[in-house]
Amino acid sequence: MKRGFLNSTKGKAAIASTASSDSSKAPTGHHILQGHNIANAPFGRLDKVQVPKGFETDLSMVRRLKDAAEYAKADYLWVNMPEVPWTEEPVTECLFVRGTREILLETPGFPQRLPPTPSNGPAFRVAPSPGKGLGLFSTRALKQGEVILTERPLLMTPIAVRTTHPQTFSEAESVQHSLNEFERFAQHAVNRMEDESRRKAFFELQNSHLEDGSGPIVGRIRTNGIGVEGLQPGISGTVGSYSAVCDAISRLNHSCSPNTFAKFSRAMFAFALYAVRDIAEGEELTFSYLEMFPPAAERAKKCLPYAFTCTCRACTPPTQESDARRREILDFNSRSESLCTRWMEDRALPDDWLIKQYLAQLVRLEKEKLQYCEYYCIAMTALMDCYIALGDRRRASKWAARVKRLTWIDYPERYFASLDGLLDPESAAYVKHKMWRTRVGIY
Repeated sequence: MKRGFLNSTKGKAAIASTASSDSSKAPTGHHILQGHNIANAPFGRLDKVQVPKGFETDLSMVRRLKDAAEYAKADYLWVNMPEVPWTEEPVTECLFVRGTREILLETPGFPQRLPPTPSNGPAFRVAPSPGKGLGLFSTRALKQGEVILTERPLLMTPIAVRTTHPQTFSEAESVQHSLNEFERFAQHAVNRMEDESRRKAFFELQNSHLEDGSGPIVGRIRTNGIGVEGLQPGISGTVGSYSAVCDAISRLNHSCSPNTFAKFSRAMFAFALYAVRDIAEGEELTFSYLEMFPPAAERAKKCLPYAFTCTCRACTPPTQESDARRREILDFNSRSESLCTRWMEDRALPDDWLIKQYLAQLVRLEKEKLQYCEYYCIAMTALMDCYIALGDRRRASKWAARVKRLTWIDYPERYFASLDGLLDPESAAYVKHKMWRTRVGIY
């Protein structure tokens, strides 16, 4: 899951691939989309564009959308999610490929209600951020692992729609055609929003794609979308991703050392925004739009589509020390498995040899403030396992407690539940653990 992922190399390639699909076929006069019968889709009234006052839209696009019944087939359907009887809860307008709805309906616990509003009020506020427009700021001190807010998206769409086009189209014309079709389909999803305040909130979001062929809706999706994978049947990775646009979470400004992470819950059909480290009252909440390990100069180029310059500590010159530390983090992670094997097999190595290695990795991650990434959890889990392998229950339990706080990491819930038995040094869970005293060799 990553915000703005449509601007990445993989995301652009995915958009381009939708434009070029089936391009070898002769032009049909229609843009055929395989599958679900679009003629039966509940289009409703399309003679009016339901857009908040002050926001422009393409009326011709809506008129063209009325012709959708001409399409013989389509892969797409428009639906509210979740389909719940709780009328007081917001719903997400969705443009889904066929099969996604069934995946959600088969999700254990779906649909799950949103948590109640905290008794002490929201933990964030929207306010101006110098040089960045609006942003989110904490209204009280937050602890690592604390949920700051839970939010159901305003809109969820695929990263693009699949179309055909004449063979004579250039690559640029193909991409533009794909963007135009995407805009038409997304327009209907926005028009379906029954809650006027949610439609208005969508159009109040920043659009940094004003000059690349994106329409007003697709531009906002590309600027503010948060990637959600695993919901398109038979497709994985970026190409099979959805893009979710939120009211609050999509307002988070970028940092290369973010202090939050948004985790999507299928059961709730909502994002939970976590504090990945302790956050002071009044501190701006930040989110990572990019891959964090390329050098600062490369990250700066990837910020250009968002029309901003990152001024976080890792991007403030001189950046050589930060760049070197991030390279060391990657290098260590690539060697970590062989290091663990060596420590387990070579009893001549000191008992704390591997522990020191992972403590050094943890220091690098914390200096770079990269607690949000999986490497942070890997390091802590490895330290816990080292002490279990040495039969040191007391130290192992301390690391288990720290790992337990990392609930934003996308690990199965059963994994975090399994840590409960390791919080008590006297627990019988230790002798049942597969790592118990394996370094010592005495059971």
